[in-house]
Amino acid sequence: MTREPDHEGRAAISRRDCLAAVALTAAGLITPAARALAAETAAPVFVYVGSYTMDPPGGGSNNPVGLSVFRFDPATGALAPVQQVKSANPSFVALDPKQRFLYVVNEIDDYEGKKSGSVEAYAIDPKTGMITLINRQTLNSPIPAHLVVDPAGKHLVVANYIGGDFVVLPIAADGSLGPVSGVLKDSGHGPNAARQEAPHPHNVVFDPAGRFIAAADLGTDQVQTFRLQDGGLARVSAAPAAPGAGPRHIAFALDAKRLYVVNELNATVTVYAYDAATGTIGKTLQTISTEPAGYAGPHSTAEIAVHPSGKFLYASNRGHNSIVGYRIDPATGLLSVIGYAGQGVSFPRNFVIDPSGKWLYVANQKGDNIVQFAINPASGELTPTGQVTPSITPVAMVFRTPM
Repeated sequence: MTREPDHEGRAAISRRDCLAAVALTAAGLITPAARALAAETAAPVFVYVGSYTMDPPGGGSNNPVGLSVFRFDPATGALAPVQQVKSANPSFVALDPKQRFLYVVNEIDDYEGKKSGSVEAYAIDPKTGMITLINRQTLNSPIPAHLVVDPAGKHLVVANYIGGDFVVLPIAADGSLGPVSGVLKDSGHGPNAARQEAPHPHNVVFDPAGRFIAAADLGTDQVQTFRLQDGGLARVSAAPAAPGAGPRHIAFALDAKRLYVVNELNATVTVYAYDAATGTIGKTLQTISTEPAGYAGPHSTAEIAVHPSGKFLYASNRGHNSIVGYRIDPATGLLSVIGYAGQGVSFPRNFVIDPSGKWLYVANQKGDNIVQFAINPASGELTPTGQVTPSITPVAMVFRTPM
């Protein structure tokens, strides 16, 4: 991890070459000994990846399939392909609390002839990791951006970017989704005429206690909290972002005393105080850049995540093409920059940290691959491992670990 990213050019990868390379690369990365050891010492861990299948925003290839399943090797962190499933623009993926079901938002604006996005429910085979479609539901609102399952596994909450609303769908015991049971619309706009002409809900995430939902609205420069109520959502608290900041995604501190918001339009992270007992968002404690001093290129952040240890925070830059790392002060929750990892990073729309906290995986939308970084447990620094998994236009990832 350095203060400046690697800006080396990357050759374009064709769909045919990428799909062929998946099997070859995976076969070279996973030795029989490592595979045997993993099978003997642990239940299988799987990774689910969503990819754009049409007109990727920001560019990139079109994936002819959509959903991909990989098996994770705990010894090396390698990802071996298991299954591919056709799905329409599956841009974000989430698991239920018991990890029996996978839920997917279809980032589309035309479902069954209606101006709407949709969401899909899949059953997961815990032994093979393979998924089977249970059902699909309309959201009655176009272009969904994000989703989360409540801790009880009974409701799915979705943020609809173009629709300007948040919706709730009930989840049945078999994992299937019922019709939308609640809608909560935002209003207003921001100063950026191109991106903030209307509300654009971008993220929903439960706090560590699972009592309240935090939400980011890029269009209105607002961070909010809700609670589930009678199959719908009730507003609890709201806090403004800087005008034109464009809040995109949210991560909570492990102690739930603070929440961290990555702002897409001005490439910053804002730290807010948070009252876990009431769900109230408090005052702004800090705003820090995601980019190094002197960078003068385009601004565009995407993902944010707290390390499982609670000691580090990471965010992705799609303009600077890097993952920025921060130390979290254990007393104040404030951030200080560790550095910037840019080798092999190309429009990182999403990244995830494996459950052990050893590796960070970057989904390169424009790179048509997933790159692995090792995380230094003492410093939080990221070091490229050289491991690259071909994957066409990956834009969202989630780990399924044994229960």
